[in-house]
Amino acid sequence: MSPVFKDMLEIGTADSMGRDAELRLAEDSTTLDQLLRFLDPAKRPLPIDISTVDRLLESAQKYQIERVFEYWEEQMTVRDASMKVVEIRCPMVTLSLATRFHRRHMLKLALRELIRGPDTNLHSPSNGFLIGPTIIIHATRLRQQRSEKLIGRIREHQKSLAQRHTCCRESEFTFMKGAVIPFILELIKEPSWNTFERHMDCWNGCPVGVKWHLSSSRTVFNDWKASILEEEEELPELPEKF
Repeated sequence: MSPVFKDMLEIGTADSMGRDAELRLAEDSTTLDQLLRFLDPAKRPLPIDISTVDRLLESAQKYQIERVFEYWEEQMTVRDASMKVVEIRCPMVTLSLATRFHRRHMLKLALRELIRGPDTNLHSPSNGFLIGPTIIIHATRLRQQRSEKLIGRIREHQKSLAQRHTCCRESEFTFMKGAVIPFILELIKEPSWNTFERHMDCWNGCPVGVKWHLSSSRTVFNDWKASILEEEEELPELPEKF
């Protein structure tokens, strides 16, 4: 039993005059209802409400109800058929709460989502929950490193194309050079394999004269797929202090 619950039960008895002791709780009725559902087998937990989840987790920590944190983690993760986590919902909120309540694994999952996902994730609301600058700087730095690595691959591939296909018409080279610029901009916005797939889909409407160029690039990119996805799955290291 939680030490807090134990003390409450001891306090919540008759006083020296035989009167019922009054027990006041800091939690509001909504939070208590959400919390007690985890202790009552006849009731089901309510879906996580992002606007009030911090109060629920605060109470769960106070009363040492680990099941609440497990449920929160279940609700914030999207899993595939093998139960592997493939996505984190509300990554900025999750990052804030994972930092606040020292949930290191969830913190790494949220960081991974911010590093590999679209830049809109970084600008999504944290519902007023505080996020320390150290963890944000860390996420931004790792994201930049990921982008630079992928862009470096594209640049090297572009150079190899220029060296191999010197007999191509100038218009074809112009197309290839121009195609790289929006690709790089998209990788900055989302440094992931999803960007490669979206960009290759755009090639379907390219001029016939450069089809063989793009076929070569498509083959190279698909050869990179396994290593890119493997890097995306890796959980990032956490900063020493955050």
